Formats: sequence, C-alpha cells, structure tokens
Amino acid sequence: MFRFFRMLRQRLLAENRFGRYMIYAIGEIVLVVIGILIALQINNWNELRKKALEEYTILDELATTLGGDLEHQKDMIGKNKASREAIAFLLTYLEGDLPWSDSIATYFTRAHSRGHGLARAHAYQNAKAHGLDFLQTDSLKELLTWTYEVNTDWLAELNSRNNLYESETVIPLTTRLFRETHISDIYVDLGRSMYPMDFEGLRGNAVYLSVLRTTDYKRQEFLYFQERRYRRMLRLRDMLQEELALKQAEL
Repeated sequence: MFRFFRMLRQRLLAENRFGRYMIYAIGEIVLVVIGILIALQINNWNELRKKALEEYTILDELATTLGGDLEHQKDMIGKNKASREAIAFLLTYLEGDLPWSDSIATYFTRAHSRGHGLARAHAYQNAKAHGLDFLQTDSLKELLTWTYEVNTDWLAELNSRNNLYESETVIPLTTRLFRETHISDIYVDLGRSMYPMDFEGLRGNAVYLSVLRTTDYKRQEFLYFQERRYRRMLRLRDMLQEELALKQAEL
C-alpha cells in the first residue's frame, strides 16, 4: 500500500498536477494523524484496562484478607465471651458453699484466656500504597481506614494494657495459687486444666476474686470494641463486593 501511495505521489509530481498533489498530500497527512490518534486511543485503552486490572487485584486481595479476618475475629469474640462465662461461673462457685470438682479445672483456663482479635493489615497497606483514591465511594475509604487503622490501633492499645495487667498482676498471683497456669495465650487449648494448690484457700482469697472481677471488666471492654469492629467488617465486606463488581465491569 505504501508503494502505491509513493507511485501515485511521484506520478502527480511528474505530471505537474500540483493542485491534486496538494489535496493528496493533505489527505495523506490526515490519514497519518488519524492513525496516530487511533494508536494513542488503543494505548490509552490498554493502560486504563491495565490500571483497572491492578485495582481489581487490590480489591480482591482486600476482600480475601477480610474474609479470613472475619473468621478470626468471630473466633476471638467467642473466646472472650467464653472467658466471661467462665469467670461468672467461677465467682458463683467460689463464693458459694460448693465442693471441689475436677470438672471446674478447665474453667480457670477459660477465665484467663483472651482473644486479641487484631487484623492482618498487609492488604490494606498495599491498597494504601497504591492510593485509596481509586475507590469510588468515600464511605468505603473511611470504613477501611477505621477498620485497619483507628480501631486496630485502639485494640492494640487495649491488648498492651491487658498484657501489662496480666504480666504484672495476674500471672504472679496464679503462679502461686495453681500448679500450672495458662494465661493470655490465644492458641491455648481451652480444655486444659488449671488445678488450685489449695481450693479451700482459693475460695476465700479476696485478691484472686478481685482479679477475676477485674478480668471480667477488661474482657467486657475488649468485647465492646471487637463486636463493633466485627459489625463494621461485615459492612466492609459487602461494600468491597459491590466495588469489585463495578471494577470488573471496567475490564
């Protein structure tokens, strides 16, 4: 085709048909410009599609990570609720005129076991590094930031306070009162037993009873923020699914 246009241009010049030659030259320039514009449009389309695919991958990673975080959060909420239930049982048992039973040994483990419920932030950090402006709703940006920064920071602070309380108050006390102690390990088997060295002495130990009540308060405080977080994470999951559907339509 290029050979044809070249021969046509040479023939017009040879025949001194400058008017037609100028029309031909302008037409050739227009064709070149149209070709460039088409190439630019195709390149822009490819870049937009590449960007949309990258953003879809980021959203998919967020949704997948969030799904695992929700399951973990649910487990940790269940563990803290089990801790409060065990504390309530032990307070009733220790303050009542009830005899020792091996069946209550596991309640001590449950009472002193805590689920922190912190979330994995790597997917959020990847999205943040990319820039959250690609998200189409401000409410989604706000909910992501609240979940993986504001609430996470507060739960981390509560976790640190609980760790300090347990290391300085609870563990030294339970080490003296029990044959072995299982404290603050989220992976501990809740079926493991903590046997008091002196059950009758434990029954009237005001310090230990106070520790149980304080621990219950701390579990309640932790649960408030965990359950609030869980409800918002459910909303976040739905919003991410909607955003994924919108982004998939761009591909």
